[in-house]
Amino acid sequence: MLNTVIRMVVPMRREFGRSLDVQQFMRDHDYARAVLEQALSSQDQRLRDYAHYVSRLLAGAREADPPRVNGAAVLDEPSTVPAALTPTPVNVVAPAAPSAQSVTGKPAEPEGATEAELRARMLRKYTTGLR
Repeated sequence: MLNTVIRMVVPMRREFGRSLDVQQFMRDHDYARAVLEQALSSQDQRLRDYAHYVSRLLAGAREADPPRVNGAAVLDEPSTVPAALTPTPVNVVAPAAPSAQSVTGKPAEPEGATEAELRARMLRKYTTGLR
């Protein structure tokens, strides 16, 4: 919601000459309602979409749809992320025999591991443990 309110600052200044104070907007519900009423009367469709979206979120709905401009979502939705960019689950099978790591000092590569699984194992060091 904060990102959308920040996006409303420039259109509000251009159309209405109103300086939108984001911190006061987030704290003061009366100020927020006044700003949203003015934004809903805007000539700019994008500003009206932002105001409609924020007004739904002020009521506490966490699953509100993001504002749309020309049918496309303005904010990223999980459903609009391309499948190539979504993480794929990795099934790591524990070896049945003693690991090759104890013999060679290097982790053993599971047989039949795909490139995606190997890449996921390599990148896991950046998301777990201490840096």
